[in-house]
Amino acid sequence: MRYRHEIIEPDPELPVFYIFHNEREDSGVLAHWHKSLEISYTMTGKISKFTIDGTEHETNAGDILVINSNAVHSIWDEHNKTKALSLIFPYAFIKAEISDYDNKSFRLTNRFAFTDLQKEKLAELRGLLDRYFFVMESDGADKGRLLLKGLLYQILHLLDAHFSVPKTERNSGNDSLPLIAAITEYIDDNLEKDLALDKLAAAFHLSYTHLCRLFKKETGNTIHSHIVEQRLNKAVKLLMFTEKNIRYIVDACGFPNQKSFSAAFKNKYGMTPKRYRDENRA
Repeated sequence: MRYRHEIIEPDPELPVFYIFHNEREDSGVLAHWHKSLEISYTMTGKISKFTIDGTEHETNAGDILVINSNAVHSIWDEHNKTKALSLIFPYAFIKAEISDYDNKSFRLTNRFAFTDLQKEKLAELRGLLDRYFFVMESDGADKGRLLLKGLLYQILHLLDAHFSVPKTERNSGNDSLPLIAAITEYIDDNLEKDLALDKLAAAFHLSYTHLCRLFKKETGNTIHSHIVEQRLNKAVKLLMFTEKNIRYIVDACGFPNQKSFSAAFKNKYGMTPKRYRDENRA
């Protein structure tokens, strides 16, 4: 089965990606995975089938699920009145704040085995998520930035202090995902360098052909397209939030020359990098 790899881009004002699901009209989300840590909070209504690594969950109002890094997950929802909140913490942020993150998982599904303290902390976690939603919807990421950041760190602290367990080898039926995760992480960390596919394959002890086929099979995208997409994402950030000139951005994002950068940028955004910066910056 093919799973979709999802690229997580956080809010420029905050270290997380925030989604509020309100009376959605679509029936669900196809199976996908990402390196990020995701928290799903059902605020009202219910979610019919939230599948994480092959285990199905039905959520009701007040339920919280944690999707750990690289866990394949999907949603099938027959209740279009459901309101839910998703917070997605990019892997780089989590790793920087929790140094041993790669050796642990967060679990919130064994509620009947919780201690009294864990039950108390679970209620506190719900309160923090409710508060995060209220501030985000009333003030927004810009005005409420400091308060929202404080809430995020409190949420992480509760997860790490009270709901973490040693990571065990999981069996999701797909042993390739850890390798794909390592490859995408390597790409993200080396966008400014030469990412020729033959060299990338050699770095992971794969043949060129096997690398290309495996990446396409597991992500639904070619590895070349993924690299270009990530370089463009980085370029947009530099255009929007720095004063760096185009020549600098070309080099920092790993494009061979300004012509190839402009062509790729215009193909995705429908305009030149300069025009994009002029029209989108405040």
